Amino acid sequence: MFKGGFIIPSDGTRRIIRDGGVLVEDDRIAMVGRYEDIRQHAAGADVINTEKCIIMPGMVDTHVHLAQALIRGVVPDSLSLIPWLKNWVWPLQGVYDSEDGKASAALCILEMLKTGTTCFVESLLHTRYGFDGIAELVKTSGIRGALSKSIMDLRGYSNVEDVIHPGMVEERDQCINEFKKMYRRWAGEAGGRIDVWLGLRSAGAVSDDLLRESAEIAAEYHTGITMHIAEIRDDVEYYRRTYSTSAAGFLERFGLLGDKRVFAHCVWLNAYDMSRFASTGSTVAHCPSSNLKLGSGIAPVSDMLRNGVNVGLGCDGGPSNDCYDMVREMKLASILQKGRATDPTSISAWDVVEMATRNGARAIGRLNELGSLENGKKADIVVVELRKPSVTPISNPLSLLVYSATGYDVRDVMIDGRFVVRDRRVLTLDEEQVLSDANTHLHRVLEKADIKADQLLSII
Repeated sequence: MFKGGFIIPSDGTRRIIRDGGVLVEDDRIAMVGRYEDIRQHAAGADVINTEKCIIMPGMVDTHVHLAQALIRGVVPDSLSLIPWLKNWVWPLQGVYDSEDGKASAALCILEMLKTGTTCFVESLLHTRYGFDGIAELVKTSGIRGALSKSIMDLRGYSNVEDVIHPGMVEERDQCINEFKKMYRRWAGEAGGRIDVWLGLRSAGAVSDDLLRESAEIAAEYHTGITMHIAEIRDDVEYYRRTYSTSAAGFLERFGLLGDKRVFAHCVWLNAYDMSRFASTGSTVAHCPSSNLKLGSGIAPVSDMLRNGVNVGLGCDGGPSNDCYDMVREMKLASILQKGRATDPTSISAWDVVEMATRNGARAIGRLNELGSLENGKKADIVVVELRKPSVTPISNPLSLLVYSATGYDVRDVMIDGRFVVRDRRVLTLDEEQVLSDANTHLHRVLEKADIKADQLLSII
């Protein structure tokens, strides 16, 4: 029993329960309400004191690059997307081996757990990162993850041909065969915490035939698809020049819109795109920190929400955000839309909390089990403590969560009824070892990429 504090259930009612109680039995939420109303049902339960705390659902990060945590701070801070990828990110990731991939994933998962993310969508797992090792890490850590095998057969990006680093190139049959193998091995493992999706590389790196085949495979395997869409203006120009359409038209052409379809960024959607996303149940993964740092633009999220689009939040990657903290991302998502619209009512704190929780659960097709604190749902629960100067005095808990807190105000995290973080300590990973391994493997990667550590000072 979680006893006391403020419950933000994110159940669609937009209510806050004061002096709340959440009763957990095995891996499920048994009761949610005022503590005094449900305490008689909790005989013999272990009681967790959550006074001066917020109790909320675990957050779902809908766009994550596990392999990029390792190169946080390495890539120059003043580059637009394609030079950023071509000259830095791909050459670095293109020398990874499976141990580098696992070290980066461990660092990313450690940060996500400590800051209240209980489920994520990994967008592009290259074979060189070691899918099996990463899936095993997800299983051990206790987090939930949709792991998307990267799918490609061309070497371009949007209007730029032959730009992908040789170390990042994969062949069509290799991609499809590995997806099928990994799906058979891992989908549904760890008590259902692991799913295996198709991660399509950006337009220009996937042929028309492979786009169609991917939609067919996803339907056959009843699994999800994720892809970067309309991240930069060049993407929209590519859709127009190559297919005489916009982003939604491009996706519809290949049967890619629909449930469990998560499209990252979508900075440059138009009204038609929004209407088609809404009517097909497709999801936008909004990544405000990444879009701003790379100068990609500001996604019209308040317009998307007003038009019925399911919008989730994503932290993206180590060198573009540069953190995996969904609480911080909520604040930026909110204030960014208010400034874009010059209207403080254009988006609310409730909107962004729902983006981080129930909308993310809807994105992965699991709103029936995740994304809110309701009877019968999975016990994925986050406790945010309101005891630091930055979240004091205790007034409006919703406002404190979105505008004052960071992920490092998270005290406890439970997934599937099991604590994975308790009193800010991750129980499923050796934190010191993860940090040590990350530093070791960064230097290995820099050496393999022929970058001297002291060179990094020159990029400031």
